[in-house]
Amino acid sequence: MEGQGLIRFFSYIFRFFLIAVGYLLAVMAACAFMLALGWGGMIEAGPDSGQLVAFAVTLSLPVAVAFAGYYSFLPAMIFAVIAEILGRRSWLFHAIGGMAVAAAALAARPEEISRPGIFMIVLAAGAVGGTVYWLIAGRSSGKTLDRAAETLPPTAPSSRS
Repeated sequence: MEGQGLIRFFSYIFRFFLIAVGYLLAVMAACAFMLALGWGGMIEAGPDSGQLVAFAVTLSLPVAVAFAGYYSFLPAMIFAVIAEILGRRSWLFHAIGGMAVAAAALAARPEEISRPGIFMIVLAAGAVGGTVYWLIAGRSSGKTLDRAAETLPPTAPSSRS
């Protein structure tokens, strides 16, 4: 029994690690998508425009990730807990969840909502982030809880009358 407890403990630690890495990479992907859309629309098409957009995105990505990570952390963790408890593993669930997280993060900055087109860009970036999270951690949501429930000993009937 002691060995199973240790295995369960390390499976939870690994799961938390997957969730954290999935969140970080999802924020990075969503920000890169958002910046590519934003910078791509501002730079005129030319022979070097692709390199210029890549350079601009590379320079501004760390700042964007810091801000997006700050504003989306709480909604994303609420979503991750819901996905783990419900054991939802579908791509669509995580893509829509990413959109909800992005909308909640944008709601924390109401002055940005009034800018034209920003809401749609943020929703699309949320879907990209949700997809990346699904690829890393979402496809196995709830499996750790399922395995833990299978290894629990059966409960004895109570002797209350």
